[in-house]
Amino acid sequence: MLLARISFVPHMDHEEAELVTVAEAYLASLLKNGQICGEHVTGWTDCIMHAYVRIPHRDILLPKYHSVWGQQELAAVERQFGAKPEWKILDDDTSARVPTLKSAASLYLFTHGLTNASAVMHGSRGTSIPLPLLPISDLLREELFLWQQSYLNHDRIWLDGGPLEIAAYKELAEPDSQLLSAGRDLCARIEEATGKPTYLYLLRHWGIAAEEETRPCPKCGQEWRDSSSPMPSKRPFRKFHYRCDPCRLVSHRAVAFGDAELAKIGAFPKPDAAE
Repeated sequence: MLLARISFVPHMDHEEAELVTVAEAYLASLLKNGQICGEHVTGWTDCIMHAYVRIPHRDILLPKYHSVWGQQELAAVERQFGAKPEWKILDDDTSARVPTLKSAASLYLFTHGLTNASAVMHGSRGTSIPLPLLPISDLLREELFLWQQSYLNHDRIWLDGGPLEIAAYKELAEPDSQLLSAGRDLCARIEEATGKPTYLYLLRHWGIAAEEETRPCPKCGQEWRDSSSPMPSKRPFRKFHYRCDPCRLVSHRAVAFGDAELAKIGAFPKPDAAE
């Protein structure tokens, strides 16, 4: 992630509040399109409005990566300010490489409460691919952004949500939850657009130690443990213990044991427990 500054230089006589509204609308379009990540900071210096943002790629602010809405907001900025915004990368590491779609044999959808990077991950490298670099529609990019915000909120509640902790965990761990059902739909649409098998990550925290190695896919009930993955194993995050190709789901071994009731969350129901 690189730090950049976007400068809005007024060349026309407008109220400051009007200029701020137009500039913020443009920044919002960049955020929803994946061109800037996370919160930004704005301020005025010498009659110039500056926005300090984080970007996932050194060229990502070029207009060619704008969505149709971004192009509209850029035109509005040019009308109000009398010029297009100027931007400059402030980080030294401007040569940092971003993994490309071409080099990925597969993709997976994953995020967490401590990141704002793209949720579309390179299958073998485990690093995020900026949304504007994917051959997907503007609408799908915005839907991915909104889904990620929902996931981040659930993840933060699970980490520190008091009485809402278990409800949030169910949304993150059960493949048919509202959140993950939407995630599976997004994965299918990404796969259709890119031609790359695209998996959804399921969180697995609680489990039963004696049953983890033989735990079936929580969606279809078939075997899904990777035979090359010994348990427990400290393999890199992207090397999942479980993968179901038909259901396009991946996951890891549980890390907390001793509560059989919580272990049922996100697990395929046993025949005697199904109703």
